[in-house]
Amino acid sequence: MRFIEKEDINFNNPVILEAFPGTGLVGSIAGFQIIKELNLKYFGYFEVEGVPPLTTIENGIPYPPVRAYAKENLVVLFSDVIIPPTKINELSKLIVETFLQKDAELFISLGGIMAGKSEKVFGIANNSKMIEYLKNYVEIFKFGVVGGMSGNILIRCGDAGIDAVGLLAETVGIRPDPRGGANLLEILNKMLDINVNVENLIKEAEAIENKLKELAEQHLKMMSKSKKEYPMYI
Repeated sequence: MRFIEKEDINFNNPVILEAFPGTGLVGSIAGFQIIKELNLKYFGYFEVEGVPPLTTIENGIPYPPVRAYAKENLVVLFSDVIIPPTKINELSKLIVETFLQKDAELFISLGGIMAGKSEKVFGIANNSKMIEYLKNYVEIFKFGVVGGMSGNILIRCGDAGIDAVGLLAETVGIRPDPRGGANLLEILNKMLDINVNVENLIKEAEAIENKLKELAEQHLKMMSKSKKEYPMYI
């Protein structure tokens, strides 16, 4: 496993934003919006054995599935595929080692927690100083289990003596949740002073919610009709 740089960027104590796929894809949604709106450059990719051989095409150009976009003070780690659980420990170690060499100032991991709604964003951190910092923006996640890359990166950063936080957005479930992504972006806008637009994500969320409501109403009508036509089987 290795990281392959494709662009020479003169970093200035960058913040590293991990936005790999997770519950509700909220981190990926927020990360993609940041990449697009801030026009971040394709910086390089992680060569990870066991990842599906998926190649993303953007404007006719192929890109590896697990990659990094960057500018001088910000790096976004993005993936088109779910990282295999057996590779998370090794990949998180490589991520921390790679960006410590770039004098990273802070690691932020984005994730979701299944709550049946998309309202709050919770925070976790790898030291008490960062817990106090997070209290300015989010409610602290008191007790539970964090799977995937999020918790692992925080532990690796703690071992290396670098500050790291995790932002966990409530999400409705496993389907893509743009409202949860928008909630993450609103916090990141304040934390990083990046001013990324969230209106399009909210509109997308409203469209999905309206469609689900319409489907639910259609289902109820069908069930009501079935009860009248076939009462002995319902």
